[in-house]
Amino acid sequence: MIAALLFVTFLLLVGVALRIRFGIFQWLYIPASVIAGMLGLAIIQLAPATAGGTAKAIAGTLSDWPNLLIAVVFAGMLLERKPTEHRENASNVGREALMVWIIVLGQTAFGLLATWIFIQPFYDLPNSFGMLIETGFAGGHGTAAAMGEVFAHESIALAGGRDLGILMATVGLVYGVVSGIGWINLGARRGWFPTNRADHLANETLQLDSVTPEPTSPPPRVPIGYATIRGETLDPLLLQTLWLMTAFGIGMAMQQAVLMAAAAADGWFASDTLRDAANQQLSTRLSFSRILDFPLFIYTLFGGLIVRRCTRLLGCEDRIDSDSIGRLSSAAMDVLVVAAIASLNLAAVATMIVPFSILAIVGAIWTGVCLLVISRWVLPRDHWFELGLINYGMSTGVTATGFVLLRLVDPDLDTDAAENYALAAPLSAPFIGGGMLTIGLPLLVLERVPLGMTSLVAVTTVIVLIVVGRRWQSTS
Repeated sequence: MIAALLFVTFLLLVGVALRIRFGIFQWLYIPASVIAGMLGLAIIQLAPATAGGTAKAIAGTLSDWPNLLIAVVFAGMLLERKPTEHRENASNVGREALMVWIIVLGQTAFGLLATWIFIQPFYDLPNSFGMLIETGFAGGHGTAAAMGEVFAHESIALAGGRDLGILMATVGLVYGVVSGIGWINLGARRGWFPTNRADHLANETLQLDSVTPEPTSPPPRVPIGYATIRGETLDPLLLQTLWLMTAFGIGMAMQQAVLMAAAAADGWFASDTLRDAANQQLSTRLSFSRILDFPLFIYTLFGGLIVRRCTRLLGCEDRIDSDSIGRLSSAAMDVLVVAAIASLNLAAVATMIVPFSILAIVGAIWTGVCLLVISRWVLPRDHWFELGLINYGMSTGVTATGFVLLRLVDPDLDTDAAENYALAAPLSAPFIGGGMLTIGLPLLVLERVPLGMTSLVAVTTVIVLIVVGRRWQSTS
């Protein structure tokens, strides 16, 4: 444990140093955590025989971290709540929400379709394999870690599911930035955003081409949070950590309570009359214990909501500092990314590199179609490209990538793209791209319904949503 912690500390410090020193990482906007994770993976894989045992032990320890760290991240999601004060045209916000559903459901639909037509005839893989595009591209590293537990469920039994999801998220992150800059250059030449901002893009590109290490003059310092309690009572940051850990603890308690109740219910409804082995297996798989065996992060999500509501009832909600909770969650996410990438099981990934590549190519094609074609049909006409870029970044890695791309074409946020995206997020984020439908679809549907039927229904749904969006725009 201590060795793994020191190893991650070393990797992150080196990752930060490399990002500051080498302009290519800044130009590609690759986070230090991803650099650190890739470095850790290389060290573990290339470790000499004399240190092989230590490297394997560290990798084994790190492989357990993502499941706990993603639970911490989810614990902070509903605990960190900020009221939205923006006002925007409801039609624009609605069409942006619809566009996100089209993109993410399309990743699932075409992933399932590709699995059904091109992958399963040659590879013995579960239906849920088709979820990898949404898991890695739209979900990112956090969702990949969470879905690793889902893929490992005995009803799915996708060996290496977490490793494949992490790899897909890494591929999507790098691809999203590189291809996004390419699409921006195409947009500048095609006049998809105002000429004055295209001129800015040319200057920005020139600066990026000659990027140098970050300036020696320190940037303005801003606080990461605010004290909600006197220092002599308790360290303010420790108090925010306690709120987060309380949400985590409530989630663990909820999980245990649900599993105990499910076991008791199974005992009440158990029957000794089932002598046939097949019927016994069916009864076991339909038991409450199996159905309610959800990952810990689902429970810690509601743990954060419970802490927030309880502090409100007790009149001490102002003791929770959302900024500090957000920074703690982000820190957990950075460590999660390092641990997840460094502990990748390359042997498990290598055996499925061909079907994995098929899904990655399908995902890349679909996200490009969404940006260049469907966004023009659905999103507001005056800033469809700017808003489409945010969605493009979100759908190939993280929302931060989308805002990096937006900055290149709209540096002063002259359009309403950022506000549209922010206001529409609550209409999609809880459900897709790592939300409830992402988690529930493999567990409750995909392994119970024929894949051909599921994929055709999903593709039809996406087509219907596109038609609705196009008509919506024409009437706006």
